[in-house]
Amino acid sequence: MPSISTIVVADAASTPVNHTFNKVKVIGDTAYFVEQSSSSALGYWALTMTNRAPLPGQTEKIYRSKISLVVPVVSSETINGIARPKLEYTLRSNVEHIIPAEATLQNRKDQRKLLVGIQNDTSFVSMVEDQLNVT
Repeated sequence: MPSISTIVVADAASTPVNHTFNKVKVIGDTAYFVEQSSSSALGYWALTMTNRAPLPGQTEKIYRSKISLVVPVVSSETINGIARPKLEYTLRSNVEHIIPAEATLQNRKDQRKLLVGIQNDTSFVSMVEDQLNVT
């Protein structure tokens, strides 16, 4: 896995806000990142990036690259005059690229770029943002 210290991405707000995911640890082939702009750890966003190479002795040589994003939504709840954070719900996303060892660099570039394009297509945007079924 490449050496990564932080990842900064803008959200989709009308005035975009950059969110900084700081690397907190690496265990094996997985790097863990946290975005800590919430006033409570309950609302911290989490990102994991995993890159798994084929195991020795496997007949089929497959690489698996995966990202997972977890975005909790937190509100403030007051009980007996004491305000505390309350988890309302959590959004989750997972993307996995399954890449045969025979794939060329151009194949891998195309796979990643096509996925980005599909996620920006109006059909996919409507499906996710407007919760409309694809017909």
